[in-house]
Formats: sequence, structure tokens, C-alpha cells
Amino acid sequence: MKRVRVSGAGVAALALLTVFVAPPSPAAAADVHVIPPDPVAIDDLGALLEIYGASATKPRARVADPTATAGCGSPAVDPVLDDERIVVKIEPVHSFTVGAIPASSWRNPPSADPTWRLNYLGLMWMKSIARRAAMDGQTKALTVIVNQALKFYQQNPDPGSNKYGWDEGTALRRLETMNCLYALTNNPALRPGMWADAKVQMGTRYYGPPNYKVHNHGLMANLQLLRAGQQLNIPEWRKLAADRMASEAPKSFSGAGTSFEQSSMYQGVNATLWGTAVTKLTEAGNTTAAGKVNKVVGPARVVYQWMTQPDGNITQVGNSYEQAGQKGSLTAPRVFRDMQTGWAIGRWSWTDPNAVYYTIRTGPSKFAHGQHDRAGGVTFSAKGVRVLVGPGAFSYDTTNNYALYQMGPQSQNVALPGGKAVTNAGGTFTAWKEQAPAHAWTVSDKMFGVAHTRGVNINRDTVAMRVSDSFPSSVSVWRQYWHLDPKWTLVSGGANGVKLVFAHPSGRRLTVTTNGRVSNVVKGVTRPPAGWHFPKFGSRVQGYEVVIRSYGRASTTTFQVS
Repeated sequence: MKRVRVSGAGVAALALLTVFVAPPSPAAAADVHVIPPDPVAIDDLGALLEIYGASATKPRARVADPTATAGCGSPAVDPVLDDERIVVKIEPVHSFTVGAIPASSWRNPPSADPTWRLNYLGLMWMKSIARRAAMDGQTKALTVIVNQALKFYQQNPDPGSNKYGWDEGTALRRLETMNCLYALTNNPALRPGMWADAKVQMGTRYYGPPNYKVHNHGLMANLQLLRAGQQLNIPEWRKLAADRMASEAPKSFSGAGTSFEQSSMYQGVNATLWGTAVTKLTEAGNTTAAGKVNKVVGPARVVYQWMTQPDGNITQVGNSYEQAGQKGSLTAPRVFRDMQTGWAIGRWSWTDPNAVYYTIRTGPSKFAHGQHDRAGGVTFSAKGVRVLVGPGAFSYDTTNNYALYQMGPQSQNVALPGGKAVTNAGGTFTAWKEQAPAHAWTVSDKMFGVAHTRGVNINRDTVAMRVSDSFPSSVSVWRQYWHLDPKWTLVSGGANGVKLVFAHPSGRRLTVTTNGRVSNVVKGVTRPPAGWHFPKFGSRVQGYEVVIRSYGRASTTTFQVS
């Protein structure tokens, strides 16, 4: 690579800067810009921080880079050059050439995957290549990208419904892209498209009150509407966005600070986004709205600390990935309990990585990014290792078997009664007791349409979790489903037994005992899926799924770490 100096003529506010540009390759062999399934589309916290400018921990790609404040996210890795075709591939399939996208593809995209379509029709793939072109002074390439964006609106106008990428979620991502392009170019031709996307967020499709519950999509839309109003100097947009954020912030979290979206990862997403809203409202001079929003941010961040395990990563509850959490500095209490949202979290230390840690889920009907874990679904960690884990999130494609497994009760640490269909019904904590060495909980629910009671006892000194399930006599058979962290290996025990022993690379041992009977111990089964864990979007790893069938009126299973 050679070191050159380029001028950013034609790019708004792009000063003379030093960059590194790869030697141009022949036009016929243009580099393919590979775009992963968009991280913001799947709500990766790190990507949200990058897009919304809330992260002080991520280094910018260029020192004193004027494109860093354009809200485009990270630049493309490969150069985007004036004299080469711009070829983009959205993972895992389908490449296309910018400037030559068939008009018909907007209404008939080449992929049915909802995340792929969100990326494609939201024009989110444009942000990284546009920023890279602007950084390197490749104004012809940047113009090609802008003109392709303009063609979208010409070839696929708003039908007035959710069809063809005009739903609220896709439109807000597209407005985000238009904000990026406008910040890079100050091109007035972008204004009509920005108006079209903003109109979606100002009508009945807006994902927020009065037609919908408060949700992170509404907040993301308002942040982009505020920014578009600033860039286009439209005070009405700025006021609407600020008023919404001020009124919706208190409705985003419970009184204890827990997000209503039923996901540990989205706890961090929402805490981060609302914190960003405070910053953006303050920068816009609306300190009154900023003050109202700020009241929810502190408690939300504390709850996110509770959802961070002793190993520093979040516990995977609801749609969530393996990612860093936020370590807390609290010393008491030992238990976080939120009856409004159905969360119980216990830990015996905020500093000891070997401390016992657990979560229990019940609460309201399934909503947003929740899963079917409200029948007392648990996670459990001890002695520096994870024992019982949630499934994580593989996909939002409801036709995908792994996505269906991820959302269904079989992937959760719950008990399933025979012959009963899962419902969205919730449950509640009916009793609890907290002592220095042990915590005990009782959950009652009707997630399967019949009464169910689960007792959970966690003991610090024996380093064990004991779980008992009971159903009414009308339910003759039920099964407990348990999911171990993928690092565990079966050492002894199997079907029809009452004891299983597992080994961990750290040297820890896990002993599972039950007064039921082991029905099965499997991992990596594909048809139908069983024994899988999803550490991040589109990724699956094998992990033991242990099934215990009932024996008598109650089944009790104990997990002890040594």
C-alpha cells in the first residue's frame, strides 16, 4: 500500500487528510465488499454504540477523520474506488453491483430471510462503503452510491403499507442511511427520500404509542428523526422526536429499571440507546426532555450489571448473544427481584469470578425479544464456569428450524407437560426466602394452559441448584429440559438412569441427580433440532440437552459443581 494525500472536493466538510489507499485492481476484478447480516438490524450492542456515537472505547479508523461524526458506523475494510465497479455481497449469499441493481429486486428481493431483507431494503449496506469512499476522497464512487439510493425511492415508492420495505423497522434503518449520506455529501437530492422515510415514523406505522407498546425501534426512529430534523432544519421533526422520547422513556422500563423486552442483551441495548437520547437531546438544547429521559438510564444500567455474570459477559436470557456486559460495584443486596417483569437474579459476590450466580424467569406474557422461559426458566453458574444456559439467538427467520427451536420451550430450562401446547401466558413468584447461604423461590404459571409449580433452591456452600416441578394429576407425564454450556462433556450416566456426571476443561465436575429418570442426553441433533446453543447470530454450537421424565407426582433434579 502507498501513502498518499487526497483532497475531498465535492464531499461536504471533508478536509485534507492523510489516508492509506490500496493500489487499484483491474475493473474487471473489482473487490467484493462483504457485508455481514447487519449488526444493528439484529441489535448488536457494540454496533449500536458505533452507529449512535455513544462509545468512547472504540478507536476511530482515522485520526481527526471528519466522517467519524456522520453516523455511518465503521467504514468498509476494502477501498471503494472511483474507477471500479462497486460489488457488494450481503452474507451469506447474493452479490450485486451498486448502480446496476434491478428495479424489480426492491419488491422481489433475492432472499426471503428477514434480516437479509432488512439490510438490503434498509440500504444499510451503503453506510460502510459510502464512508470509506468519502474518507478516501473517491467522489465518483460516492456519487454512484448516492444515485443508487435515489433510485430506490423512484423505483419503489411508499405504497402506504408495510409492503416492500416500507414497514417502520426498515424505514427507520433507511432514514439512518440517508442521514449518513446527507452528512457525507450535503446533497439536496436526498431530501425527498428522507421525507418519505420520516413520514412512516410520523404515521400509524410508528412502533410506539398510541398504537404500540414502547419499543427500542421507536426510540431508534426518534433518534434518527431528531437528527434528520437537525440536518434538514425542520423544527417540527425535532420537537416531535423530543416530545416522544420524554413521554416514552418512563414506559420503557419497570419501576426497578428492567426493560420490558424480556432479553438480557436488550437490557443493554435499551439502556445504551436511552443514554444516547440524553446526550442527543442535550446537544439539541432540549434540556427539559433530556432530564426526563435521564431518570430512567441509571436504574437501567444497574439492572444490566445484575444481568452480567461473574465472568464479565451477560447471561443469555431471551434473544441475546455472548457479549461483554457491565460489571457492577454494588455490594448489596444479594438478590435482585422484579415482580413487574418476572426476573430474579442472585449472586454472592460482585468481585469473585467463582461466585454462584443464577437467574429465574417468569412474568408477563411473551413480548418483543422474549422466549418461552416464563415457567421458571433458569440459568446457573458457579466456580467460574457456566452450567445451565439459555439458548441465545440464531435467527429471526420463522421458517428456520433453528430459529423455531430457539424460541420454543424445548430450548429452555423448563418443564414441559405431555400433550399440552405452549401459550403466551405468564406466571409469578409466589414465595421466596433469602438467607446468607441459600435462596429459595417458588414460581406458579400456566404457560402450557395448566397449573404448574416450580421450586428453585440455590445453595452457596454446596454449590448446587435444586429444581422441583409439579403439575396437577390430570397431567400424567411431563419432562424437564436442561441445557448445559457447550464446554461440558459427558463422563458417565445415560438413559433410564438417575445420575449423570460431566467434565469441564477447567477441571470442574458437574453431578446431576434426579428422582425422575433420565430420558435422553443428546447434542447436535438436526432433525428436529435438539442440543444446540447459539452464541451469536447465525452461529450454532453443540451443547448437551438433558431430558428428565417425571416419576411420581414431582420431579426434582439437582446440579452440583465440584
